[in-house]
Amino acid sequence: MDVVDPERRRATVRRGGFAGEEDARAALRRLLEGEMAGFRADPAQTAGEYLTTWLAGKELALKPTTYARYRDYVRGDLIPQLGRIRLDDLCHGHIAAFARGELARGRGRVTVYRCLATLSSALGDAVRQHRLARNPARPAVIPRPAARERRVWTLAEAGRFLTYCQTVIRCSRIWRR
Repeated sequence: MDVVDPERRRATVRRGGFAGEEDARAALRRLLEGEMAGFRADPAQTAGEYLTTWLAGKELALKPTTYARYRDYVRGDLIPQLGRIRLDDLCHGHIAAFARGELARGRGRVTVYRCLATLSSALGDAVRQHRLARNPARPAVIPRPAARERRVWTLAEAGRFLTYCQTVIRCSRIWRR
């Protein structure tokens, strides 16, 4: 099949290795739907290729700090572990094995959860673009880590804090003179 790339050059896409005619037709359908929607839906596309493209598209849409965190998780964790798997073949089992491996190597639960949340966000976009039928990162492999319990100050602690604030304000007025 010939498709047009963003630079308006024609390219022939050839794919094989399907289990049967129905699998080949489904792959062709996904490819054509993707081309119509303006994104690459190549059945041979790896998770690494998809994540790299997804990340590039997010650079201008995210706050710089969020983008930097996503970039670090995608390049440093997700692509090295999951990047060689075809995107269409990526399943919950691959993602669960990734999470178990990271936890076994001593990574913190919060860090692993954030890596998985980044992956889920990327795969959620693939679902919205009709690139994937479902998000294999959902349901979450590990539950969201519980937030630390917050403690409310006692009346005495709040009073000490306010006294301290008044002292700081008085001192700053003296130093400005």
